[in-house]
Amino acid sequence: MNEETKIANIVRRESLKEHLIKQLHSTDNPLILEQIKTVLEDQETLDRIIHSPQVQRLVKERENEDYSVQTQLTIQRTNALRRYDAKVASSMFYLAVLSLLLIGALIIAYTEETPSRSLLAWLSWLGGALGFIYFLFVVDVLLLFYKSRQDRVIMNKPEKRRRLLTLLFPPLRIGSRDITEGQYSWMPGWRWCKVNEGLFIELKKRFVLPMIGIAVLIIPVLIIEWKLLDEVQTTFPQLKINLILEAVQTFIWCAFTFEFILMISISRRKMNYVKKNWIDLLIILLPFISFLRTLRISQIARLKYATRSFKLRGVVTKARQGLIFVDFVQRIFRLRPENEVRRLFRLLQENQRDREELQQKLKEVVQLIEKKNKRS
Repeated sequence: MNEETKIANIVRRESLKEHLIKQLHSTDNPLILEQIKTVLEDQETLDRIIHSPQVQRLVKERENEDYSVQTQLTIQRTNALRRYDAKVASSMFYLAVLSLLLIGALIIAYTEETPSRSLLAWLSWLGGALGFIYFLFVVDVLLLFYKSRQDRVIMNKPEKRRRLLTLLFPPLRIGSRDITEGQYSWMPGWRWCKVNEGLFIELKKRFVLPMIGIAVLIIPVLIIEWKLLDEVQTTFPQLKINLILEAVQTFIWCAFTFEFILMISISRRKMNYVKKNWIDLLIILLPFISFLRTLRISQIARLKYATRSFKLRGVVTKARQGLIFVDFVQRIFRLRPENEVRRLFRLLQENQRDREELQQKLKEVVQLIEKKNKRS
């Protein structure tokens, strides 16, 4: 760090102190005053923690977080690998979305207790279309490796692993980044976007209302399936109500999966995102669990365990529908300002307790590091 940077940091700190003192004089909020008191009383601990090299790196990362939303960017096409990746980005995105719809339809067909005849009749076509998409993804990955070797260009390791994972589950291509730097992602309408906290926050805001609208679709599905199915089939025999219900549930499942894949691919704190959105993850995974269990049961004894297989399908279907309804209620609940205030205040209190515990643990770890350094 040069002398000018040090002086600038000192000036910034002094300015921040003056600003905080003014703010302190003007506040009477007991919660804020109590928090400041707690921090000041443990000044020595905080000083030791903040000067730890490991913590310093985290502080710098925090300071450098970018909250701007940068879209319509141009990717430099300095070699054949970059040119190819930029050229096929939009096509592969839409193919990934199409593969998600096909997988959703197949999953619903295999996990529904009584799938419609129309859907069963289309299974071979759906499987064939999905197989062709898999083939295109294999070709895409092979071309990436070929051009990387040809141009002697190193691919971004995390993105390289992600592209390989698309061979197992093509919809993962939805959240892919550029193959060389791994800093940009292609999205419809926005084209190439800088992957940062700003993009994550913007997408999170934009998903709120559409996902509530999509989740609310589960309510008529539940009402028809549980109360009105026989009546609707009798009154409207020409209406393929089972196929319509399956199409709606496929669309809902695909929407949840699309949101989860895109958001977790952009999030820097992926495990934190999973913890906060575990219901969405469970909605996505339940059909796969049912599908695998059904296949296993069928392989063991097709006739003997057929009834158990259909019971399992029914349980998973109801569980998935129930979780979608719970997710819908939670999203609506968070839209109301009064409820959100209560929820956030409870979180604030919990986080304060967690903060104090974490601070104590950090203090102990820093002491261990100091002892280790003294011995060496």
